[in-house]
Amino acid sequence: MARCDRENPDVRNFGLGSRDLDRAGQYALREGMQSYSSISTMADRWSKFAAFSQQELGVSDMRRLDTDHLRQYGDHLRERLERGEIGPATAQNLLSTVNRVMEIARGDRAVRLDPVREAGLPERSGVATTDRSVSQHDHQSALAALPERLGAMIELQRGLGLRFEESAKIDARSALARAERTGQIRVEHGTKGGLARDVPITRPEQVNTLRQVAAVQGADRSMIPAQQSYAEFRCEAYQHIRAQSIQCHGERHAYAQARYETLTGVVCPVVAGIKHGRAHIEHIAAQLGINAQEARAIDQEARLQVASELGHGRVDVTNAYLG
Repeated sequence: MARCDRENPDVRNFGLGSRDLDRAGQYALREGMQSYSSISTMADRWSKFAAFSQQELGVSDMRRLDTDHLRQYGDHLRERLERGEIGPATAQNLLSTVNRVMEIARGDRAVRLDPVREAGLPERSGVATTDRSVSQHDHQSALAALPERLGAMIELQRGLGLRFEESAKIDARSALARAERTGQIRVEHGTKGGLARDVPITRPEQVNTLRQVAAVQGADRSMIPAQQSYAEFRCEAYQHIRAQSIQCHGERHAYAQARYETLTGVVCPVVAGIKHGRAHIEHIAAQLGINAQEARAIDQEARLQVASELGHGRVDVTNAYLG
């Protein structure tokens, strides 16, 4: 392949031999990688991004791809993680492949996104070692800057542990009525696997949040404006939210951490700065004046409850939130 074509900014897909985004990425891998097995694996990962780029971003030429497009892909991968469709290692591999293809195609590293530090994907082990919750200060700053509807949604995410999609598709008026009547809300739209769950109302502030959100929702059926599709609303919302240097997932982290502390009386490992496992169990025992067996039971019960409230079926998923 002629290098002069690659240096010509007017050649589609940087002159990689195809006008098709998917195929051009595969050609880039054949040029820049040595192992056939690696090429095959990464080509499959690139195909997933190419489909997302064309269908969700409307971009079918590598020349038009920039870091913001990769951020949107990172948001998409976090949503898939939330729904339990992929694991942390898979999410990182998918984004890392995009970074590598873009590096080969461009001949530089100008368009790339660090999977953990910039995209906010969890560590490959699934056990958080860095606190990724949105601080109260950053939350308040975002509230002051975001449009009212998005501000109401991040309040829901932080106050009730909702995913972005759940907070967008909720009917806050119905949720408020149910909370006042039963002491819990039912989350059923935008959930993982379409499975509904009940989230308990444990603080008066949660009801106040629902009242405020219901007022913002107005006559709409959900938090999505009537004139927009979910995809359109999500794209616009993510741009606003990223501009505030926060991530919606970080609001759910804050909810999970607060609930764990309420349920156990001890902060979670990632907040305490204590290693997950035996060291934290010993910390719980020391803080509460109990033995290790009792501490382990308290920790497990709290994690089961947090997992349930977040809409996850496995307790080990809480490791990504709590450490």
